[in-house]
Amino acid sequence: MTEHNDNIPFDPEEEERRRLQEEEELMARRIRRELIRVDSGLAEREIEQERQRIEAEKEEQEREEQRRQRRRSSFLWQLFSGSFLVGHHASQYYNYLIAIAAMCFLSIFVTFMSLNADNERREIEERTRVLRERAVLLQEERFRRGSYKEIMRMLQDRGIRMTDLSDDSRLIKR
Repeated sequence: MTEHNDNIPFDPEEEERRRLQEEEELMARRIRRELIRVDSGLAEREIEQERQRIEAEKEEQEREEQRRQRRRSSFLWQLFSGSFLVGHHASQYYNYLIAIAAMCFLSIFVTFMSLNADNERREIEERTRVLRERAVLLQEERFRRGSYKEIMRMLQDRGIRMTDLSDDSRLIKR
């Protein structure tokens, strides 16, 4: 157990004075250290290094800004990103751009419609060719049958008997 000395008067400002004194001592130490650094040249080197670092950062920012500016000024980049459309010089041509876009879409539509019509025409031509071939074959068959019957009638009127040679029984085989 600690003994308390009741004879020591309580001073509420004592703590405050002690704290202020410690702060002053700390400040004095910092000032001495800074003076030593200045005398030894460390502070100047640090200041110079800080200046160089700031200059390097500025140069990097300038290079980055130049890259961005080059990228913005490149026609291909403007075309790719669409940034050419936001400039005031392009806004006066919006009507023309809309008209050109509409004509492009119309041109594409007409092209596809003409391709579709051409495909339909080819299909119709093919069907017509097939129908013509069938008509010729049917005409030949009708002529062949009609002429055969006519020949048979004429032969019967004259009393001539016709023998059909398509029957293999009458052919001499070797």
